[in-house]
Amino acid sequence: MSKVLGAVMVVAALVLAIAPVFTDCQSDGKWLTTANGKQVSMKCHWTGIAEIAAAIPLAIGGLYALLGGRRKETTRLAAIVGVASGAVAILLPTFLIGTCGSATMTCNLLMRPILLSAGIVAIVASTALFFVARDQEMPVAPAAAA
Repeated sequence: MSKVLGAVMVVAALVLAIAPVFTDCQSDGKWLTTANGKQVSMKCHWTGIAEIAAAIPLAIGGLYALLGGRRKETTRLAAIVGVASGAVAILLPTFLIGTCGSATMTCNLLMRPILLSAGIVAIVASTALFFVARDQEMPVAPAAAA
């Protein structure tokens, strides 16, 4: 069961890292033009960049569970980090950085719902992994030869 949850965490991490590249306003050809005529990236672009930072620890924890991590404490710690990463993934487009102001922008129609959904999936899978790891058997160390 922990391998399945690890795979779900890895997929959620990949969605968090890759989806903003194709769904922010900059990928749609929209830029913010300053008073002096310089074009800069909008808020949604920086949210997408920050989502990579949330996806990396989630992917590492998911890979640990997917590859069959045997230590119960480490699996539970990976699950806690996964919950935190999922929470950050939700907070970035909603409260921390945000997305563009217009509800009709590409980032609000595509990127934000995708990121929120992936964050929720990460939290649910990580929470389930935490409780599955609680029931994991500890590996028995071989007896030392006398």
